[in-house]
Amino acid sequence: MKTINRILISSVLSALVSIVSVLGFITIIFFGFFPETGKEMLDEDIFHIEKVLSSFDTTNTQWDLLSSRLKPYGYKLLVTSDGGIVYSDLEDSQAAVIESLRDLNLSENTLTGKANGLTFVVRPAGFYSIFALKGTIDDDSLIDFLPIYIIISFIAIAMILLLSLLFMRKMAWRALRPLKALSDGAKRIECGNLSEPIVHSGKDEFAEVAVAFNHMQESLLHEQKKTAAYEKARTDLIAGISHDLRTPLTSVKGYIKGLRDGVANSPEKREQYLSIAYKKACDMDVLLQQLFYFSNLETGNLPLNFSEQDLGDFVRHFAEDMQDELDHEKIEMVVDITSVSHSVKLDVEQMRRVLLNLTENAVRYASAKPLILHVSVWYEGGMEHLMFSDNGQGVAEEHLPRLFEQFWRNDESRGTKNGDGSGLGLYIVKYIVEAHKGLVTARNNNGLEIKISLPGGKEKML
Repeated sequence: MKTINRILISSVLSALVSIVSVLGFITIIFFGFFPETGKEMLDEDIFHIEKVLSSFDTTNTQWDLLSSRLKPYGYKLLVTSDGGIVYSDLEDSQAAVIESLRDLNLSENTLTGKANGLTFVVRPAGFYSIFALKGTIDDDSLIDFLPIYIIISFIAIAMILLLSLLFMRKMAWRALRPLKALSDGAKRIECGNLSEPIVHSGKDEFAEVAVAFNHMQESLLHEQKKTAAYEKARTDLIAGISHDLRTPLTSVKGYIKGLRDGVANSPEKREQYLSIAYKKACDMDVLLQQLFYFSNLETGNLPLNFSEQDLGDFVRHFAEDMQDELDHEKIEMVVDITSVSHSVKLDVEQMRRVLLNLTENAVRYASAKPLILHVSVWYEGGMEHLMFSDNGQGVAEEHLPRLFEQFWRNDESRGTKNGDGSGLGLYIVKYIVEAHKGLVTARNNNGLEIKISLPGGKEKML
């Protein structure tokens, strides 16, 4: 059974029980405690009857004349004398009153009263007792009243139940309308429609539920778009990685085949073939390592072990470690660090990866000969800042906002000379910096400048 029907039936039964209880209580009070109510009321013509009887001359026994005077008031005449009936125009149904009136203790005064539904006026006149009677000993007033009482009761019950039903139906509909809206919203979500919110203008408890539902729907829509974009990027990544791996793999296979076929017919040539094959294999290894690293980022399996470090010393050690490799590539790295302490909390291994990715990105895309990398560290505004810049061609201004997106690369066709990157290097940089509660930005300034800002201590001047 639907909830609205349950509410309506419950309200009708409750109203019905209440009404019947009230009517029953009134009936008990009326007929139990006041059984003679309506019976003890004297007739309004009783005083006229008293005058008629008082003014009648009993020496003249014209009882028919007296009866005719009483008839306009609806009274019957009964005259007795010494217990016998002298005159009576009572009906058969009223004959039983004679026995009940014979025992009346009459004095010289006129007696007026009502008993058993019978209104009477009795006047003693010498040997006679003159009775003026109205009604019957079997009073049908209650019997006549009951049908009217029952009809009025049923009409009152019907009207009250109808009004209660209409009122409760309206209230139930107002209460269940938000539930229907929630049900329709859930069905829309099930069908994939997340763009249509639930509209509820009230300020009741359902308003909070509707707001929470809309927030949930917005979150689902956001996650749906995010997932769709992520899946598209993942598809692009698979296609791109297939290309990126195919190129060095083809080169490795070609050089190995040249060694097997004897194309490299001198020690120098064989050494050259082996060196190129090894370098291509290393390139594939770097690419796979970045993918593995990205997988750890996405699954939350990248632990960070923070320790108190001096950012300036950290950059100096990194430049020293990279010196031989950079010299081999004919790349110059210039370090500019203010002569103060630059205390920060960082994960040494992960921050080293940040600098490695920035270096690799510059080497791959700067397209400058000779390539000069400039790394500077300074304190400003409560933050420690690291600037990594090159003297290359920079990035188109419209591409700068997307520079740190995952899987994004400046070469859409992946066919350019330097188009063999995974599109993950700078995304990993951004992820690690933000995990350090820092901020990374990029701009063009005679090359590409990437600025990293980390929370740090107050600068100590020497």
